[in-house]
Amino acid sequence: MAETEYKRLIQAAKEKALFGFLAAVQRAMQDADKGIVDLLLAAKSGLDQTALTSLRHFLRQDGNMFLRRIDTLFRNYLDRALQTMYVDLRSGMRKLSADELSLIDDEVVNHQIEVGRLSERMREANEEVIGRLNVIIGQMHGQHEARERENPFRPYLLARALYEAIRESASDDAKARLLFEHLSNAMIQHLPGYYGAIRDVFESAGMRGRFQAQQSRAAHHQRYFGAPPGGLPDQISARIIPGLQRLSETMQAGVKGAAEGKSASPDKDQPATVQDFIRKMFSPARTLPGEGRATGVAANPLAAQLSRYQKMAAQGQAVSDGLQPGQNQLAALREKLDLGNASTMERMTVEVVAMLFEFILDDEQIPAELRALIGRLQIPILKAAVLEPDLMHDEEHPARQLLNRMSSAAVGVDASSAAGQQLAAEIERIVRRILDEFDSSSAIFAVSVNEFEQFLTAHLKQDDSRTERGIEAVEAAEKYSVLLSNTTNSLCDVLLPLNTDKRISDFIINVWPHVLVQASWRDLEKQVQPEQADSLFQQYRSVLPELLWSIQEKQNPQERSALMRLLPPLVKRLREGLDMAQLPEDESTQILDQLVALHTQVLRGAASAAGRELSSLDDLRQAFSRVVVSWDRASWGLGEPPQPRAAIIEDLFGRFGLQAEFRLDVKSAATSAADREFLAQTYLLGTRVELRAADGAMQPGQLVWVSTHRSLYLFKKERDGGLVLYTFAALLEALNGEEIIPVEYAPVFERAVESLLFGAGSMKDTVV
Repeated sequence: MAETEYKRLIQAAKEKALFGFLAAVQRAMQDADKGIVDLLLAAKSGLDQTALTSLRHFLRQDGNMFLRRIDTLFRNYLDRALQTMYVDLRSGMRKLSADELSLIDDEVVNHQIEVGRLSERMREANEEVIGRLNVIIGQMHGQHEARERENPFRPYLLARALYEAIRESASDDAKARLLFEHLSNAMIQHLPGYYGAIRDVFESAGMRGRFQAQQSRAAHHQRYFGAPPGGLPDQISARIIPGLQRLSETMQAGVKGAAEGKSASPDKDQPATVQDFIRKMFSPARTLPGEGRATGVAANPLAAQLSRYQKMAAQGQAVSDGLQPGQNQLAALREKLDLGNASTMERMTVEVVAMLFEFILDDEQIPAELRALIGRLQIPILKAAVLEPDLMHDEEHPARQLLNRMSSAAVGVDASSAAGQQLAAEIERIVRRILDEFDSSSAIFAVSVNEFEQFLTAHLKQDDSRTERGIEAVEAAEKYSVLLSNTTNSLCDVLLPLNTDKRISDFIINVWPHVLVQASWRDLEKQVQPEQADSLFQQYRSVLPELLWSIQEKQNPQERSALMRLLPPLVKRLREGLDMAQLPEDESTQILDQLVALHTQVLRGAASAAGRELSSLDDLRQAFSRVVVSWDRASWGLGEPPQPRAAIIEDLFGRFGLQAEFRLDVKSAATSAADREFLAQTYLLGTRVELRAADGAMQPGQLVWVSTHRSLYLFKKERDGGLVLYTFAALLEALNGEEIIPVEYAPVFERAVESLLFGAGSMKDTVV
C-alpha cells in the first residue's frame, strides 16, 4: 500500500475513533443516569439511596470535567498505540534488569483485573468487527497473522481510559467502583456504532479484513470468508489446475515482455503470485495493471468474437461438438478465440471466468436442471467482464447480482414440483432474453434483476393464504410502529413551545400516540377518512387541546363555568382512549387520579400562571391540528429500521387470524449500521435457511418476506408451512447464536471466488 494512502486511512480511522469514543461515553452517561433514576425509585435502604444519589450528582454536576479527562486519556493512549503498531517499542521481560523490578501493589492488580474484564466484555459484544480490524491492521503492515495487541482500536484502550478517568475524577473508592460498573454496562451498548464507523473507513477503501484459504469456526456453514470445508473435490481441483498454471504463465510472459520493452513497464504493485493476482482482481476499489475501462463491442475485438458465440448459444448451439449448452463452454471457447490482439488482462479474465464457472456448474446445492439453465449465461457474463472489468470486484454489478439471485432462488428447490417448474420457466425466460438482446450495456442485467425480484415476490406467496396474510400482518405491524413513532415526534414538536405541566406532557407523549394510531386503524377498517369530522382519529385528537386548556389557570368565572361543562365529556373520552390503548387498569386509574387533582387545583384557583402566557382553546386546537396520522402516507426517514413492539405485532397477527412463532426479544448489544447493511445485502427474498427447533433439531425454512423498512423478517417452515417472525435485531442475534443457519454460506459467485482462491493457495506459489 502506498504510504500516502496508508496515512490517509489511519488518520481517517483515528478521527472516527476520537469522535466515536467521546460520543459513546456521552450516551453511556445519559443511559447510566436514566438507569440510576430507575434504581432510586426501587431502592429500599437509605444507604442505597445515598450511594445512587451521589452517582447521579456526579454525572450531572461533574460530567463535563469527567468527559474532558477521559478524552485526554484516550487521545494519549490512541496516539501511543498508533506509533507502536507492529513496532517493538515495548519493554520485554528479558530487557529488564533486576533494579527495574518492584512489587506490584493492590491497586495495580485491581486495575488489571477490572480493565481486563471490561475488555473481554467489549470484545465479546463486538467479536466479528474487532477480529476484522485486527486482520486489516495486520495486512496493512504486511503481516499474515492478526495480533490484537497491535490494533490501536482494541477494547483494552477504551476500558483503560474509562477506568483511569473514573479513578482520577471520583472522590472515593466506593463511588468509583459503582461508577465503573454503571458506565461499563451502558457503554457496551454503544460500541457497535463506534467500531462500525472505524470499520467503514477501511472497507470503503476495499479492505475487508479477510485472510483467504482459512476455515471459519463453523465449517459447515461458513459465511463469506474461508475455504470450502474439506478443501476442493479432486475432480474440481484437477480441472482448475491447468487454468491456474496458464494464469501463471500469462503473468510471467507479461513481466518478461515489460522487461524486454515489448509491453508497458512492470507495475510496482504487480501481484507476485497467482493467488495474489486473483485476490486483487476481486478486491473492491482495486485496479490491476493493464485493466482497462468499459468499451463498446465494435471497439473491442474480443467482445465482438464473444458476441458471435453468444448468438450461437441463443440458438441452442454448443461452442464445440460433444458439449451441451448448459455445460462449461468457456474452456472449449478459449481454444477457438483469437487472443492475439487481446490484452494480458483480457486473456486472464477469460481464464478466471472459465474457472469460476467450473465451480458454479458443479455446485450441488443447485438442482442440475436449473444449473444448466443458469449456465447458459456464461458467455454473456464473460463478455460483460471483458467490457466492464468492474464486474469482477463490484458486488453490486447487475450481471453478478442476477447470477447470485437466480442461483440462490434455485438452491434446494425440487425441480419436478409445480413451484420448481415455475422458477425454471422464469429463469429460462430471463436467460433467453439476455442471450438475444445483450450487446454492450449492462442495463439489461439490471432490468432482469428487477423483473426476477418481482417474480419472487409473487412466487413466494402464491397459493398460500397463510403466508399472504402473514405478509399483510408484517407490513401492518411495521406501518403501525412507523406511525406511532412519527405521531410521538409530532406531539413533541407541538408540546415543546407550550411549557406544559410535565405530568401531562409525559402522559400525552407516552400514552396518547397509541390512542391516535389505534383510532386511525379502526377508521381504516371502517373505511372512514381521518379528515372526516366523525372519524375516531378526529375525536381523540380533539381531546388534547381540551386537556391542556383544562389544566390552565382560569382567569374569570366564565372560563371556570366552561371548564365545568367541558370536564364530563373530556373525562369520558379519556377513559375510552385509555381502554383503546389497552392500558392496565391500575395505570389508567393513576392517570385519571392525577387529572382530578389538577382540575381540583384549577377550580380552586390554586394554580399559578405567573410569568407564563396562557394559550386559548382555539390556539391549542390550531397547534394540534398539525398532528396527522395517515396509513397511506406512513413514511420513515431514519437510517435504522423502526422498532415494532411485541404487543402490537401479536395483536395484529391475532386480527389477521394467524398463529406464528415470534422471535422478538434481544439480549445482546444494539446493532450497528454494518450489521444492518449485512442483512440488507445477504438476507433477500427466497433465502433458504435451517431453523433450530426447541429440541435442537434443524428444520428447513425460507425467507418469504422482508418488511418495507427492513424491521421484520418473516420465514416459512418448509415442512408444515408454519411462520416464524424475527425483528432485524433478533435475526442478527439468532445468526450469531446459530439458531438460524444459512443454506448458502455465501452467494454462488462469491463461493466460486473463495473456492478459486483456495485452489490457488493450495498450489505452490509461483513468484513472477
